[in-house]
Amino acid sequence: MRCLYEVLGVDKTADDDAIKKAYRKQALVWHPDKNQHRLGEADAVFKEIQNAYEVLSDKHERAWYDSHRDQILRSGERHQAGGGPGGFTPGERPEDEVDLFQYFSSSCYSGFGDGPKGFYGVYKDLFDAVAQQESSAWEASDASGAKNAQPPVYPTFGTSESPAAEVYAFYSSWSSFVTHKDFAWADPYNPAAAPNRQVRRRMEEENRKARRTQRREYLDNVRELVAFVKKRDKRVAKFQAEEAVRRAEQQAAEAARRQAEREERLRRAAEYEEPEWVRQSEAAAENEEVMFGNSALAALTYQLATWPPPPAGAVAADFVAGFQLVLVAEQPTCARFWRD
Repeated sequence: MRCLYEVLGVDKTADDDAIKKAYRKQALVWHPDKNQHRLGEADAVFKEIQNAYEVLSDKHERAWYDSHRDQILRSGERHQAGGGPGGFTPGERPEDEVDLFQYFSSSCYSGFGDGPKGFYGVYKDLFDAVAQQESSAWEASDASGAKNAQPPVYPTFGTSESPAAEVYAFYSSWSSFVTHKDFAWADPYNPAAAPNRQVRRRMEEENRKARRTQRREYLDNVRELVAFVKKRDKRVAKFQAEEAVRRAEQQAAEAARRQAEREERLRRAAEYEEPEWVRQSEAAAENEEVMFGNSALAALTYQLATWPPPPAGAVAADFVAGFQLVLVAEQPTCARFWRD
């Protein structure tokens, strides 16, 4: 496996523009349409170029690749973290440990079929193998002996024809993946070889630290791989496109329904006629108000006729204004007729 920067012919510090230009240049050179005389080689190289650009053009994937570049380039190789005497090899990975790093590349599959080399065949086998290891680790752990303990369930990756519910269930579960492995193989020391109790305790503490480190790295690797696969899963792209169409249709139908309801309300308002009893009631209320106003006007005329003469020196206009204020406070209806 070649370094992605080497594939595009750029430096590790290259910016986004440099990566894009390098990708276009390499794609023009190795496009299969322009290499009919070496079609097999061109297909392989062009796929490698596309994979390099997909990873390096994504800031998150590029950062993760940069921090795990050495492991990815060594993927497929069994390497040890160190050696020790007495037949104890600290840090040696088990032979059946799944090498995840080789699956962070489109070179691990060919096409998007369900066969052994296809996208769905390759990753189904991979996640099935990881799930099997986790189930075995859970059975060997103390958690399996707890009261009412239930074994973990790992949804399968499925096939190219899996329905949306199964696909989303897989990604929902594996995106929050939790491991049950103890990572005892990561121990850098053999406590049995300690010369005394203090040294043994120190060895055990260092072993626990190494296990925690390997656990965090393993969890990160699995979750990153899930995100890597999801981004390239054509089923997800298909379901998202279908969901967008359904959402647009629902919004259009809802808008049409609201418009129809609005038009119906306007039509009913234009055709509305007050019932006869309502018109009669309004006419009776108006007659009653007129009659009351006439009575109030008559009472006001009587009061004016019997009102004592204004005080000496008072201005007639002031007297009338004061009288109106009294009417406004005491008889609102009379005051209205007075103003009229």
